[in-house]
Amino acid sequence: MRRLTDQPTVHVGKVWRLMLADLGLSDVAVLRSAGLPSGLLDGEGSRITLDQFYALWDSFDTEAQSPTLALRLGQIEASEFFDPAFFAAMCAPNMTVAGQRLGEFKRLVGAFSLDVDVMPTATRFSYRCKYRPDLPTTLAATEIVFLVNLLRRATRRRVVPKAVCLPSALRETSAFENWFACGISHGETASFSLDPIDAMRPFLTYDNQMWQSFEPDLRRRMDAAREDLGMRARVENALLELLPSGRTQIDDVAGELAVSRRSLQRRLSEEGTTWLDVLNAARMRLAQHYLTNTNLGAAEISFLLGFEDPNSFFRAFRRWTDATPEAWREAQRLRA
Repeated sequence: MRRLTDQPTVHVGKVWRLMLADLGLSDVAVLRSAGLPSGLLDGEGSRITLDQFYALWDSFDTEAQSPTLALRLGQIEASEFFDPAFFAAMCAPNMTVAGQRLGEFKRLVGAFSLDVDVMPTATRFSYRCKYRPDLPTTLAATEIVFLVNLLRRATRRRVVPKAVCLPSALRETSAFENWFACGISHGETASFSLDPIDAMRPFLTYDNQMWQSFEPDLRRRMDAAREDLGMRARVENALLELLPSGRTQIDDVAGELAVSRRSLQRRLSEEGTTWLDVLNAARMRLAQHYLTNTNLGAAEISFLLGFEDPNSFFRAFRRWTDATPEAWREAQRLRA
């Protein structure tokens, strides 16, 4: 089957050099184990594919040989590498706004997302990879530790999450549960939830004037990263978020990306693809994700993907995979 989409890329550089140095690890050894060039982290760093990033993370985890690696990484002093996104979060009035600022940055510039859901009884912060369902547990745990640590530092309170959820079990679960001061469950999405009072608890680090000084640089970085990602990847990224809500039209995506319909089509053409190709790629990715990670039936998946009727979805899925949805799901289960 031909490739339906190019892989997104992830930037690695100074932050990785600092993490490796803080843990006493050899960057050459970690990169070699991941099958990556030894000079990858030199200078301003490099952009690598998502598969390469996952391989780098696995190598990092293996070389560290620490069951509590995520606890150590999540508490590394982020101010040392002067990340505008981090400071933008610390300058926020509360954790809800901090999460939304970080989420906007992640949503626009990379392969990962941070979603903030404000509900009557809890505010949930969910971290995921937008292109693959198999988020490494150590990576997910590191991100959640980082966010909870940011909250505790900004409020100067040992805020306790209502719940923490990770993709799979950690090797030293008790150490993490002691740090969070709550139990850890397992589910499809890495997330943690806060009591609404804690989510809105004032940040002692709140500084709107500082935020205004960081925002222009953050916007420039977001714009530069969007250009680097390419229009095809940006369109598919937007579709992965819009399709489940029933927004399947090119005008929906153009509005989300703040470009005209004509400009979007032209940019896709310059990259050798079309709107229909990218729409099919996004639908295929989501269909395979639902079939692998949920018990939804084909008719329900068809609705979530914006097809007019289940038969249209069946025909499309057969074109993509040479199999029916249920046959493909069963094959994945047998393989697992």
